[in-house]
Amino acid sequence: MTHSLHRRGDVESLRRDYVLLFTPAAGINHEGSHEKLEKIVDIVAEAGPTNIGSYDVKKNIYDGITIEDVKKNLRMSKVPRVRCCFSDKNKVLQVLKKIKEGDFGISVTVSGLIDEVLNMSKEINCKLHSINLSLGVWGRTEKLPDETIMEIVTMCGHGLLSKALVKKEAELVRKGKKSIRQAAEELARPCTCGIVNVDRAQDIISRWIARDM
Repeated sequence: MTHSLHRRGDVESLRRDYVLLFTPAAGINHEGSHEKLEKIVDIVAEAGPTNIGSYDVKKNIYDGITIEDVKKNLRMSKVPRVRCCFSDKNKVLQVLKKIKEGDFGISVTVSGLIDEVLNMSKEINCKLHSINLSLGVWGRTEKLPDETIMEIVTMCGHGLLSKALVKKEAELVRKGKKSIRQAAEELARPCTCGIVNVDRAQDIISRWIARDM
């Protein structure tokens, strides 16, 4: 899985950004995986994710669905998948420990700072299957938005979050028409996977507004 690899930001910001992907293997163990994934959703919800989505219905919890909707709609897909994100490493550890104890046989991908992820794997005594690293963006990088906007839009790995929306929401905050939290939640809505970290988006907007004042 690579769509969660290209998140931008400094180390301190990325320490509050973890993506978890739970995916059965099509043609191998996807049959009968729906019930297992429903249990995984319960584990994730109990820990308190900053976002979780349902790719099967093209929505996340900031776009009108509940945790129960996520569970129900897993059964709409032949190969169901769960995607979510957290801003607290301890919550991620809580989830991973319970997933390991449950022995669900479902592939788990953790995206985050490599040192943090390696430390978590050691803490739960889990050997990594493989590691993917982003090599960055190549080509005519001068056409990219400024780095602050990139920090936000790269949290949606399928490119559904536009720089125009980021600018619009930031301007509404500056004019006092929206709170920073409201703007962050609006920015999360286009990401159907549910991996835009709303807590981190709020921090980035706060820093952006303060810098420009």
